[in-house]
Parts: sequence; C-alpha cells; structure tokens
Amino acid sequence: MFNLQPLNTPMKLDILTKILLPICSIAIIVALFFALCAKSDKSKKITKICLASVLLFLFVFKAIFWIIRLITISTDNSIKLSDLSNIIGFNMITYVIILAIVVLFISAFSKRKLKFLEFLKQTLFGVGLPIAIYNLIMSKMIYSQDSLFHIVNIDNIIMLIILITSIIYLVKIDDIKLSISKFWYAIAGYICLTSIAMTLSIVSFNGNYSEITYASTLYKIGIKISFPWHLLITIPIFLIISFGIYYLFTLIFKNHTEKDSKNNEENKNDFFEIYSFSTKSICCMQGFLILILLSAIVRNPLGTWLGILCLIPLIMTIFCILATFELDKLSQIKDENIFEQKEKHTKSITYLMLGNFIFGLSYIRQLKNEKLAVIERRERAERKRLRALKKQEQKLTDEENNK
Repeated sequence: MFNLQPLNTPMKLDILTKILLPICSIAIIVALFFALCAKSDKSKKITKICLASVLLFLFVFKAIFWIIRLITISTDNSIKLSDLSNIIGFNMITYVIILAIVVLFISAFSKRKLKFLEFLKQTLFGVGLPIAIYNLIMSKMIYSQDSLFHIVNIDNIIMLIILITSIIYLVKIDDIKLSISKFWYAIAGYICLTSIAMTLSIVSFNGNYSEITYASTLYKIGIKISFPWHLLITIPIFLIISFGIYYLFTLIFKNHTEKDSKNNEENKNDFFEIYSFSTKSICCMQGFLILILLSAIVRNPLGTWLGILCLIPLIMTIFCILATFELDKLSQIKDENIFEQKEKHTKSITYLMLGNFIFGLSYIRQLKNEKLAVIERRERAERKRLRALKKQEQKLTDEENNK
C-alpha cells in the first residue's frame, strides 16, 4: 500500500470492480448524506469545516506522496516542472476539489451574503458534481500502475466520495439554492475553470488536454477528432448532462425553487433585465469561442508560453459576470430618472466594455436611445396634458359665454 515504486505490470480493473466501486461509493455517499447533521447553524458550520479539512488533508497528502515518489524514482533525485501534473494535477477535477474547499471554508466562517460566493457555489454544483460523478464512475483517478488498494488510489476514491457528499450536503442545508435561471453561473464558471486548466497545463509543458476536455472518452468509443475540434462536441454534451443533473435536483428540492421563484416575482426594469440576460448569454458563449480559436492557433502547446492567451476568456468572462451583477441591481430600480443618472451606469459600462467591447458600445448607444425615448415620452405626455388643460379651459369659457 505504501510502496513508492510503481508496479512493473499495469493493474487491470475487472468488470466486477468497475461495477462494485461506483455502487459502493454511491451507497457511502447516500449514507453520509443522511448522517451529516443539518439542524443548527453551529452543527452546519462544524460539518462544513470537517468536510473541507478532510478534503484539504487528502489533497495535500496526495501531493506530498507524489513528491516523495518522484524524488525516489528519479535518477537525479529532483522534480521537473512537468511533474506538477502528477503532484497537483492540471485537470478539471483538481480545480473542483480546490473550489469545494474554498466554498466550504468561506461559507462556514462568512455570515455575509457574497454574490461571488453564490457564483462559486452554483459553479461547484452545476459543473463540479457532474465532473466528480464522471471521475468516480469512469475510474478516471485510478492509477493503473498501482494496485487498487494502493494508498494513492484509496486517497483519490475517498476524496471523490467526500467531494460529492460535500456538494450534495450544501444543497441539503439550503446553502446552494437551485434555480434554473442561475445555471448560467455554472456555464461561466466552467469557462473560467477550463481557461485556468488549459493555461497551467501549457505553461507546465505538459499539454495534457485529454484530461481537461474528455477527449480520451471519445477515443474509447471510436470517435477520433483532432484537438481542438472535439471541443465542439464535448463541451455541449457535457453542459447538457450538467443541466440534466441540475434540473433533476431542482425537482427533488422543489420547495426551494418555488420559494425563489415567488421571491423573484417582482417588477423589474425591462431595459436592464433584457441587457442582463444578453450579458449572461454572451458571457457563456464568447469564452468557448475564444478557447476554440486560441486552441486552433496554438496547435502544438508543448514548450510554448502562447498558452497564456487562454487567460483572455477568463478575464472577459469575469468582467461579464461583474457587469451582470450591476445590471441586475439596476433592473430592480423602477424609476425612469435612472437613465439620467450617469453615476448609476459607470460600473456596468466599464465592466461591459472590458468584458465585450462591441457589446459595450451597443449598450451605451441603446442606453442613450432609451434616455431620449424617456424624454420624448415625457414631452408627449406634457403636450397631451397641456392640450387636455386647454380643452378644459375652452370648455369652461364656452360654458360662461353660453350663460
């Protein structure tokens, strides 16, 4: 179990093991789901800290173990930059685990309602849960060079079980409020995670895109499409599966969704509501487009720093998210005077221009048109009032003359 050297012959998981491992893991997750306390705020806090601490310990333990192993088996007793892919793991599940640790710790200690924390929570559930389930069922984190009961594999299996349990637990205690209208958070979060994963993978000279984009799954079923064009298939399929899982949980926890929908049934400013929706759509679409274009340009990522360009969609997406938050605030204000208050639009315009320059220009132009339309509507209403007043005066004058 604690042998640092890999075995000479690769381990082969038999069919029975592949079936029993997910079934036993799911059974443990269900048992933990009902066992974890969710009564008082104090018990919730302690549970979150415990889950986060266990995840952090397992993650750090695995990293330390790989460092010792790589130093032991290397000829010069040193670690190369490319070894970071084994030590840390530049794949999506690694970032989901780190995200879960951050969310659990922040939500345990923070009493304020942070919008960015809400974004992280929705990303964790909408994207993190499907990725964790995929890695568990497909045994993606099992190292075939070692025994199934090797400490590395045991560590990964326990980490996946705790990760899935933590995500579902946050839904159980109503810390993650499920709403279909918030699923765009998960899509935007997926863009950010993918950008970070691709960038670090290229910078580390590893270039292991298959773990990031699930290209290996396509190869297994006989579909061979060269990188990056398989992204056009894997990304939509993954998001459809993610949405299905998300929607299934909204039906299971239907009461929360109904409460949210009732609370959101408020009058909103249509102009800002439409632009908020448009920004969400652009935020989710443009990141993938840029990722695919950049991937096509940087066809051979090994040894090149051009991969740092993958951070562009990450930055643009973050600014689009900030713009959406501002537009949602403005949509709550049902006062036409808001179009004349320039200070109210400073943040939203700045974020839109940085997130998507063309859309930012469109927003500024339409904002000006809306302001002129409001002024024109007021002028028409004033003219109408004056005409009505003039008619009333004329009527009174005619009545006096008739007398």
